[in-house]
Amino acid sequence: MIYGDNTSSTVSITCLVPQVSVLGPRLFISYTADLADVVEKHDVNLHVYADDTQLYLKFFCDEMTFAATRLEHCLTDVSHWMSTNRLKLNSEKTELIWVGSRYGDTPLGSCGPSLQLGTDTVAASDHVRILGVTISSDLSLDKHVSNVAN
Repeated sequence: MIYGDNTSSTVSITCLVPQVSVLGPRLFISYTADLADVVEKHDVNLHVYADDTQLYLKFFCDEMTFAATRLEHCLTDVSHWMSTNRLKLNSEKTELIWVGSRYGDTPLGSCGPSLQLGTDTVAASDHVRILGVTISSDLSLDKHVSNVAN
């Protein structure tokens, strides 16, 4: 790039999908298709929409520690897979929520254990945003309605 009398250095790019490309979403889906195999090895469920990914699993309240360990191992393998495939698992954007009935004795939201993601800790939250919708740990939409109304 030339600006005034200054010229920037040339950088070679070996892989790229233009942001506004019609093929971009399809190429990304094809590129990340193997991620499902990595997650499946841990018996964890996967939901993907574009570049937004959720991992989830069902467990009984006395299995919470085991569930947290399974998720940590799964996230470690996902992180390694992403590094190998020139992607990054952004721990700052990673959210964790423990969901249960508001009438049961299951720890909800931020009461559940945190997960270790490399050197980072992902703390449990009382609510998370999934595709623009705020979901609370008791699966109510009260927080979402409050956010939209304001």
